[in-house]
Amino acid sequence: MKIQFSSLSYLQNWKTRFVHFILIPLINLCLLVLIDAQYTNSFSWSVAVATVVLSGGTLSMSSMAQLFVMDRNLKIDKEMVVNRPYSINYWGTKILTSVLAGLVLVIINLIILFFFKVPFELLVRAMFMTPLIVISGVVVGFVAAIGAWQKGNPYFYVNIVSSLATIVAGTLVLVDRYPQWLRVISYVFPFSQTIRYVVIGRGDVYLDILVDFLWLVLGIICYKIQIKKILRHPIQLW
Repeated sequence: MKIQFSSLSYLQNWKTRFVHFILIPLINLCLLVLIDAQYTNSFSWSVAVATVVLSGGTLSMSSMAQLFVMDRNLKIDKEMVVNRPYSINYWGTKILTSVLAGLVLVIINLIILFFFKVPFELLVRAMFMTPLIVISGVVVGFVAAIGAWQKGNPYFYVNIVSSLATIVAGTLVLVDRYPQWLRVISYVFPFSQTIRYVVIGRGDVYLDILVDFLWLVLGIICYKIQIKKILRHPIQLW
């Protein structure tokens, strides 16, 4: 676990921790709240809290990808493929590290919002949904990292998903109000119903859980395909 934490660039010193765990989430929060206020002429706590919760999910997603890319750069992934491609310890430490990072981010920022008198029911719903959004981030991060395993840009897919996260999750406007084509795209990702529950206390959260499962199956299939490709060309292992 200590090695995994030390591999994350944003945990290298207190400045990077402050930027990633507090500054960036609060900037995103303020930006979306101001955009919402411009059109509604009111301050929305639900947008603020939903943004914080989603930030935890995206941090877990990027952390999962970053940990695997670090191993790729150090050629540890090749050794893992040859010796223990299904190691519980190898993948378990990465998952736990990514989950903890997302949880800590959400908890820190919800505490900050608590001191600004955020409605208590919003805090409760956010805390209740945080584990799910963080796990969703880990699953998507895993699939994105594996999908780009042998690409020149190992962050190709995770960057795409990260840039779309705010839209497909419906943090600013619930996906129910989206046009049909955009709503369908949003349902492909396991965020929208979780965020909907945080915002209004209702949501088909089981759909996000189902989508998580489908993403995980896709990731496992992709992982097996990538392993076969690597083992088929042993000269690339070293």
